Amino acid sequence: MKQFEYKTTEFEPRGKWLKIIGMETSELEDKLNEMGKDAWELIDSIDYAVEGFTQKVILFFKREK
Repeated sequence: MKQFEYKTTEFEPRGKWLKIIGMETSELEDKLNEMGKDAWELIDSIDYAVEGFTQKVILFFKREK
């Protein structure tokens, strides 16, 4: 039976924000690629918004033990 470990990390967008998603895609791609190099797979994400503006994104990862 496969076993997994899980990790959460907060991502706070900085710099120039895009109108549609609220952050530069390159910042998010860098974070995802960094985690992927260590075998972490993104399984979900939620954003925390205040008055319609994304303040942070919580990313949920898993990898096989």
